[in-house]
Amino acid sequence: MKRLFTIVAVSLLFSLVAPVAAQEATPGASESLLAGLGYAELLIRADGADVELPDQVTAGRTLIVYENVGQDSTHPFMLRLPDDLAVDEALADLGPEAMEPPAWFLDAEFPGFVGETLPGQTSFAVVDLVAGPHLVLHDSAVLLDVVGTDDASVTAEDPSADATVSLFEMGYEFPDTIDAGRQVWEVTNTGQEPHELLLVSSTVPVTAEQIIALFSSESEDENATPVGGGPSFANIDPVGGLGWLSAGATGWTEVDLQPGHYAAICFVFDPETGMPHLMLGMADVFTVGDD
Repeated sequence: MKRLFTIVAVSLLFSLVAPVAAQEATPGASESLLAGLGYAELLIRADGADVELPDQVTAGRTLIVYENVGQDSTHPFMLRLPDDLAVDEALADLGPEAMEPPAWFLDAEFPGFVGETLPGQTSFAVVDLVAGPHLVLHDSAVLLDVVGTDDASVTAEDPSADATVSLFEMGYEFPDTIDAGRQVWEVTNTGQEPHELLLVSSTVPVTAEQIIALFSSESEDENATPVGGGPSFANIDPVGGLGWLSAGATGWTEVDLQPGHYAAICFVFDPETGMPHLMLGMADVFTVGDD
């Protein structure tokens, strides 16, 4: 599966998950818990390498509606370019020949985005967009110009959240109990580095150490389990989350969780080692409902 994430060595890991068939369609924006709250809407439709989105949107609190109409699972995210970086230079740095992230990459601002989205599904997130050139990173970098002032973020009310989650170095803080069903999570990065909340479900009980071992495995057999046991890639599926989020930022994501076992992982890369945060220990597990 070809993705822009290869420049940060992320899809090299998550693309090991077995290919997934198209899923039943999720609720449209009119049925979403985050829709109807008065936020401006940014609709993005992805079909493989083709991504449709408007040329520009107005700064402020924004509902992202991301439709995956392609055949592969997608893991996009968004960044605002540093003020001293020209758009043409950034696009060149992220071109098809790029083999590693440019030096400025972690100096960008990450407002949050939808999480991994399966084919045939629609994901929702509410984030605060600051005026300036943004890139949506998918199989390629797509320019989005955010214009105007940021007053809408200051005056907008926060979505009503069913749960609050914190991200930090190198872990997560979840509520003591998490109910099943469709719900809104408020996600805040309380750390000093960018992080993300990538959620996966597991059909078998799992520990954080087993998740790290699984994604560290070099086996091409989707049914192979890592040393020490735990799930194989055939046992896990992505179930959304919230994309890259800068330190101090908050975003809201909509998830639909069935009773069972879950893990949270982060593929933001460490600038010194080039390793995803997951490999540095940023994984956590939780259960939903009475399972």
